[in-house]
Amino acid sequence: MAQVYAAKYLAKAALSAPRDFVRAAVANYTPLHPTVFIFHCTFVCDARCEMCSNWTRGNRKEDMTLEQIDRAFSSPLWKDIENASLSGGEPTTRNDMVDICRVMIDRFPKLRKLTLNTTGITHHRAIPMLTKVVELCHERNIIFSTRVSIDGVNDMHGEVRNVKNAFEKAGKTIAAMQELQKTYRFNFGISSTIFQKNLDDAENILAWARKEKLDIVFNMVRFTDAMLGNADLEGKYRPMGVEEQRMRKFFLDRVRQDPLLDGQNYIYMHYADMIANGYHRMAPCPFQTQGIMLNPNGDLFFCENSDIVGNVTKEDPEAIYFREASQAHRRHIRDEKCPTCLSPCQMNVAAIKQVVPYARFLVRASLEKRRPGSQTALPVPPPLPSPSAPAAGADL
Repeated sequence: MAQVYAAKYLAKAALSAPRDFVRAAVANYTPLHPTVFIFHCTFVCDARCEMCSNWTRGNRKEDMTLEQIDRAFSSPLWKDIENASLSGGEPTTRNDMVDICRVMIDRFPKLRKLTLNTTGITHHRAIPMLTKVVELCHERNIIFSTRVSIDGVNDMHGEVRNVKNAFEKAGKTIAAMQELQKTYRFNFGISSTIFQKNLDDAENILAWARKEKLDIVFNMVRFTDAMLGNADLEGKYRPMGVEEQRMRKFFLDRVRQDPLLDGQNYIYMHYADMIANGYHRMAPCPFQTQGIMLNPNGDLFFCENSDIVGNVTKEDPEAIYFREASQAHRRHIRDEKCPTCLSPCQMNVAAIKQVVPYARFLVRASLEKRRPGSQTALPVPPPLPSPSAPAAGADL
């Protein structure tokens, strides 16, 4: 099923390749309408994760209503959106989550892929909601991808999420989605954020995922207030010294052992490189020129390093996005934040839109696979004189 999904996605991407080349070139000279979008539809969550603080700012009264969302998405700003993600908090805590997905599909005429991340913990809500979204995307010929967050096996997952029996509860959602794949074609798997607390369990998570025949994505913890509200946790949970090197080896092992064309290898090499070179980013990012994010209350921002540039419940989103003050802030982010940003958000999209960096990665990854006994990556640029700390982490 994963191979069928990948083939379908690549086929759609190939059709727009000429346009992507042109857009990438033009974006260097003038701001373009975004093609990549992440919507945190609520910060309300059914988990209390150690490494994320979004749940602390969950407030249903501040979440945009479905009517406000529909009005905001009626703006011309969204006319070129191709890849959209629904995140949180926990999206399934919203009774109107399926309707939000329907509005996004209706209002984004060029949408080719919809992604949704869930804890899967409240399975009696998650299963019927996800099933309806799968059916909706099937009807509209939209590629759908969803992942359940698993940050440890058995008790460790519950300790990270601070929810009793979290592993067993999420397991019910996982089993239901695997069964649903027998009827509908969509991408499904799990995601895991690795940090100080669960680093020792990373291999256990991988082994369990393989046993259950689950596609898995590992993320390295990041710290950002704009996206995760967790900048104050950096001192407590940022991996340092030996932990960093263990994490780097873990990501390099994924590159060596997983199929070369597995899109996640691009992200794993990125993590390994940044740990090795003092957090100097080498990978491209679509949010530099083609991405936008939206918070539950309508606050609009460019990426997880961005300040809020406006609120879509008070102004037209397109006007906010294109005004000079907003674009000046984006240029500031590119100059000051991007060079040391750890974020993997939509990096696979960047690989499709920026072919040269991805081709270089394929060469490096193929060489790395020939060095199974090595614990060091291929040569990378020397460390920066004053390396900045990595930015923050999510299940995207």
